[in-house]
Amino acid sequence: MKKLFSTSLLILAGMLLLLGSCKEDELPVSGEGNVANNELPVRLAETDYNPDNTYYLLNDNESQDVYFDSGQRSFYVSRPLQFGMDDEHCFQLRFYSPRALKNVTFWARIDGYEEEFKFMSLEKIMPFQQLRVHIPFATKDLTAYTRSGKKIRIMANPYLTEENLTFTVECDDPYWARLQSIRCKWYIAFGRYSDTQDSWKYKMKASHTREAVAIALNMAYMFSSERFKTALYEFGPLHSNNDKTEIDKTALLANVLNHRGLTFGYTTGVMGLGGGTTFGMHEVCYLEHYADDKSITETIFHEFAHCVGYGHAGNMTYEQTGPGWITLCNNVYVALSLDKELPVYSRRFLHTRWSRNRYFDDIYVASKHIIEDPELDALDGGLSPLRGETDRGGNDGEPVAFKLDYTDLPGATGTTFRPKDVYVYGDTLYAVNDADNQYSVEVFGLAGGGKKHLGSIKEWKHGEATGKFGGRPNGITRANDKIYVTHEGSRTEIFDAKSHQFLTCIGNGSWGTGPTQTVHAFDVLLYKGLVMIHDKRYVNFVEEQAIQSGVTPRIYVRSEHLGETNGTYGMAVDEQTGLLYSTHPAKRIDLFAPDGIREGVSPKRTGQLAYKNVPYDLDFYEGRLFVSSNGTEKFCEVNPRTGEIMKDHTTIGGITLQAPEKFCIRRHTLFITDRVKNGTCVYAIPMSELK
Repeated sequence: MKKLFSTSLLILAGMLLLLGSCKEDELPVSGEGNVANNELPVRLAETDYNPDNTYYLLNDNESQDVYFDSGQRSFYVSRPLQFGMDDEHCFQLRFYSPRALKNVTFWARIDGYEEEFKFMSLEKIMPFQQLRVHIPFATKDLTAYTRSGKKIRIMANPYLTEENLTFTVECDDPYWARLQSIRCKWYIAFGRYSDTQDSWKYKMKASHTREAVAIALNMAYMFSSERFKTALYEFGPLHSNNDKTEIDKTALLANVLNHRGLTFGYTTGVMGLGGGTTFGMHEVCYLEHYADDKSITETIFHEFAHCVGYGHAGNMTYEQTGPGWITLCNNVYVALSLDKELPVYSRRFLHTRWSRNRYFDDIYVASKHIIEDPELDALDGGLSPLRGETDRGGNDGEPVAFKLDYTDLPGATGTTFRPKDVYVYGDTLYAVNDADNQYSVEVFGLAGGGKKHLGSIKEWKHGEATGKFGGRPNGITRANDKIYVTHEGSRTEIFDAKSHQFLTCIGNGSWGTGPTQTVHAFDVLLYKGLVMIHDKRYVNFVEEQAIQSGVTPRIYVRSEHLGETNGTYGMAVDEQTGLLYSTHPAKRIDLFAPDGIREGVSPKRTGQLAYKNVPYDLDFYEGRLFVSSNGTEKFCEVNPRTGEIMKDHTTIGGITLQAPEKFCIRRHTLFITDRVKNGTCVYAIPMSELK
């Protein structure tokens, strides 16, 4: 786990540290900016960190043998920043914190020198960073600057030890002041516990250890704060047993501050186990304590009460004699979190619910409280999941006009080729075929005004298995070099747009509402980094950044329940308002605001438009809304504010649509399926004809 700077890197970066115990020579201070490579302090920016000098503690690949070894992974809550010279003459720091620390300066003192001198200046210490810099003390002398501003010579000396070389730290980051205010003396480590007792059967994962650090720092800060002390004395009586004998709160607080420490572990079958230094909790407890998560801290403070000596009687754990310890602690913990005063006040510092290094693959839960902050936005891009750019490519080109049917597909008949949906990207047309036992995506080239068949997607390799559409395909789109195809087998298949190779899928093929499930899948749309899938009950939202080859992405959030029914669904975003429009068989068009999906909060409809017929699909063109449907008016321009039909376009020029369903408007052309029995086709009609 130890990392060293290479000598060549040190020379190039001008970071040589040459220390000695000889008599110091005072030198005149040179002008500002006169920094040579034999002059301290060492200056490191975030961009200077690399595998040669930095290792991240408690990372997902770290061995349990390492983080369960207290000799390698442990800290005191009052000293989460560990630093000093090790036995290989390296300066090493370890930072047990989920947050970064900015503007850090280390000063060094050598026996025989009158003053400390500035040794190292760090732009930022990263969360859980271990920084290790080799001290090449035997190569040459260095110039340094003391606290009083003197310029001195530090002479090379290969005989320094930890006893005659010491370091101090200073930092103007408010976060550092917060950490420095911690008065608890707890020693924090991580425990394997029993291999034979079922409650300890499963061991902590690295993600749990990182959350344990956050919990330890937060608890220690809270108990050290004046706000907690005031709240403790203002709160009602605390009892150690059911006869309501009151606890001495001054003694209680002293006991808390002076507790020996906590060895965090993982429990199963029970929410937690605690006593003495034993502090085990189930995974949910490591996740839900944040105010912007579920804001549930009951187990944490229940088990801590056991650690400081209280049982289940009274109101220190189960609150049998009225509101007590866990209510008091939760009140203060949440208040400090909402005021951004806790060291780790938001789940967004760690985003452990995004981590796959966990036991449970649950959906990202809604925040009880929303916490906004620029520091958090810099970490994750902000509360809105709209973090990407909508793919607006492939929409250029001249309008085209044609009819595409089974005669354009070699070997097909009117019963083997039934286009359900269509999407056009540049000179490529994709049509999903839902003919019985013929499920496929058929790809056609439109270059030169033709309709050349380029290939099919029917089967694909999925690991060692052969994949195919497990239900009738319904919707298709292409964005950012990926093809997305929905089908009633409760999956949305994702392919590489160039090679047509299978990448991954949204939904695992099993009907349900788990984090990797959809209830069928009817339509798919991509907008500003969100993949939106309309299934039989909901609109499901997946972050596009989670789409990775070979990894099944999780549902980020679902809309409210929209009513369970089969049907043909369509979605489109009004670029002028940013609202998502979605058809529903119950003769309505639902409206959503995608940018309102904040920290897992399920979006509710912001509006609902009644429609005369059963709407199938919709799309916008230059601010105009078009809808396909059953009924007499089969394809219409519709008022996007009221849902009223403005003009019936069932007949366009010489074409009368008989059973239109899914369509898209691309390249100034309407591409629309007409689902005539045994004669389903795709029409391409220039939008100039829809006056």
